Amino acid sequence: MNGNEQKKRYLLAKVATEMYQLNPEYLSSVQRGEVEERVSRMFEIQHLILTSPEADRVVPVQSGELEKAYKECVDNFTSEEEFHQSMTSQLLSTEGLREALRDQLMCDKILDDVSSDIPPLDVAKAKHYYHQHQQEFSRPTTWEMSQILITVNDEYAENTRENALKRIHDIYSKARSKSFAKLAQRHSECPSAMNQGYLGWCKEGDLYRPISDALYQLKPQEISQPIETEMGFHLITFHQQRDASQATFEEVWPFLQEKHQARAKAFLQRQWIQHLQSHAKQMCQEVA
Repeated sequence: MNGNEQKKRYLLAKVATEMYQLNPEYLSSVQRGEVEERVSRMFEIQHLILTSPEADRVVPVQSGELEKAYKECVDNFTSEEEFHQSMTSQLLSTEGLREALRDQLMCDKILDDVSSDIPPLDVAKAKHYYHQHQQEFSRPTTWEMSQILITVNDEYAENTRENALKRIHDIYSKARSKSFAKLAQRHSECPSAMNQGYLGWCKEGDLYRPISDALYQLKPQEISQPIETEMGFHLITFHQQRDASQATFEEVWPFLQEKHQARAKAFLQRQWIQHLQSHAKQMCQEVA
């Protein structure tokens, strides 16, 4: 398998997780089509970035940077054996993953370079924005939580609604006497299984309503009954809870600065990529 195919397989796994919080093998045919379409666009954009004139002025990815990124991939798994098993299931080689990571890191470097000249945020404008958008700075209830997910997908016999419901109830029975983390690692079909089901801090508004409703009824470390959402069936538990609150301007100021930087960088990067795409299209037309 050539390098480009390996890079596309890496992007497939990455995008599937970002879009649906699922590994590629659990995607439905419709989901897979959407993921593959996005991967195709990302691959084209990566090529334009890496072959741009601006790429020549950026220091290449160093071996230490690549090793750090590779180690982060490995550390997402409970063992190197599990990592290599996942690589095999995705038809990814070690060298293929490294090359994909190298391209990703290089693209990030180039994008940082072309969007580096950003003026600081004006304090007066920031205060005006804060007072006009108070609702943005009220923090919702958040939970530090973990979950076990069994997806519903009629394309797989074991994931029909009936079988998925039976599987989640079997796991729920085991969770009364066994480690939730180990059960998540073994059975969950959510990418968080690689981290023993741990999801980190989750905001109320980012969760499915049945899940947030259940969280309000749970005590810390208590495991929920199976909960059904459009993704499938969940078992959830939370470790800590933060109540809703309103942030002051002083608390918000660092966030506003980061938001300004992120928005400005994203705008400059989009502009630059659009310029690359326009130039590439023009070149194709001239050749034709």
